[in-house]
Amino acid sequence: MASEGLIPLLKRVALEAVDASKPTVVLYGTVSGINPLTIYLEQKRTITRGFLVVTDKVKNLVVGDKVVMIRMQGGQKYIIMDKVVSDG
Repeated sequence: MASEGLIPLLKRVALEAVDASKPTVVLYGTVSGINPLTIYLEQKRTITRGFLVVTDKVKNLVVGDKVVMIRMQGGQKYIIMDKVVSDG
């Protein structure tokens, strides 16, 4: 009977460990400022230039541009991969 509670506990601990490591995630955002560069994320938070890695492909962003980004493992940096031209 003790093992019936152990398996769900182990599953929960494993999921929490993965979540705590903040694996790579694809995110969408909107350019909300240029100088300094800021990106507003769907999750209702703003990422500032110090946390952004801008590739050559997206060096000419303007306010309002939609971008696709990858949050690097650990969650400290976001790579702006490209502008979004259509989301549907």
